[in-house]
Amino acid sequence: MTDPQADAALLPAAVGVTLGAQALVVLASLVLPVTAALVLPATGLPQAAVGWYAALLFASGAVSTLFTPQLVAALGPVRLHQAMLGSAAGGLLALAVAHPAALAGSAVLVGLAYGPANPASSALLARLAPARLRNRVFSIKQVAVPVGGATAGLLVPVLAAGLGWQAACLGLAAALGLAVLAVQPWRWRLDAGSLAPRGGGLGLLAPFAAVLAGGPTLRLGLAALCFACVQFSFSAFLVTVLVTVAGWSIAAAGLTLTVGLLVSIAARLVLGWVADRVAPARVLGGLGVVIALACLACTGLGPATPVWLAWLVAGLFGFAAFGWNGICLAETARLAAPGQVAAATSGIMMMIYVGACLGPALFGALFSATGAPVAGFLMLAGLALAPLGWLKLRG
Repeated sequence: MTDPQADAALLPAAVGVTLGAQALVVLASLVLPVTAALVLPATGLPQAAVGWYAALLFASGAVSTLFTPQLVAALGPVRLHQAMLGSAAGGLLALAVAHPAALAGSAVLVGLAYGPANPASSALLARLAPARLRNRVFSIKQVAVPVGGATAGLLVPVLAAGLGWQAACLGLAAALGLAVLAVQPWRWRLDAGSLAPRGGGLGLLAPFAAVLAGGPTLRLGLAALCFACVQFSFSAFLVTVLVTVAGWSIAAAGLTLTVGLLVSIAARLVLGWVADRVAPARVLGGLGVVIALACLACTGLGPATPVWLAWLVAGLFGFAAFGWNGICLAETARLAAPGQVAAATSGIMMMIYVGACLGPALFGALFSATGAPVAGFLMLAGLALAPLGWLKLRG
């Protein structure tokens, strides 16, 4: 039995370690996309290589997610976070080599770091966070994603311009290495109680079993898949839509996406607070409605769209389509069987990875087939509303 007072004392450190480590891994995953205009000519690869890099990174992340329950039991969640930082640092070092094969290795190494982040942190936070604060704690930790993304967008171009992109990669790799050392003083205290497997179920099929067995976890996983389709489609295509359809500059379109990411930081904090007071399923259902409205608004994007309106739509997406993650992970931890938080979270993350691949692929196919984004946004609106059919909104 854990000591609630001891857990409360360790909770801030646990949130800091997991949030900081995931933000750094997210930053590492965006170094190539941000510096592609410099990196790809040096390697002789086409611009399409950015997509190849992302696909390989997420595929590697999905594989590492399957192994996360075993790694949490064998290493402990904090030691696993240290390994993640080390793998991401290795990926940046490989990127600095400026060779096509090294870029592939970089994607694999960063992906191996990306995959375990949520299952490992959930295993730790579910043990330390009191039930009354669970959604807030998980939502605060999920701020790592937009923080890492915004930091990459602001810091990496400055470093690449001032030092050169290869030196920037080396400097960021060194920063991740220092983060490994900074975490070490907390390692034993935070990992205590997490090292021994409890109750078994740590095979590679455990994440699938935890979600596909049915019940509320499966319904939550299907909702996560639908919302992930929207989230990753929006982040992948907003800039392209604003440039090709509305005639905006890349800089103006990129700034609009940044607005959405900044809003998502506040949204995750606010929504976590709300979900600790209102049934989380009802919050998720409400977010689905807001997402659908934002998608419908996007069907009207064009040359006459004022900047303020595009920013408002981006803000709605940032609030709803990027704000659901912490609530979803907190609910996963609540619903998981004892000792199975990492396995259940890995299963939910697999559903999210499916959405990350499926949504942009479907949106891109509709965009190419029709020559306009309207059909794609209508599809995303339907996906956002779909969970209303199975989420128990009064649960």
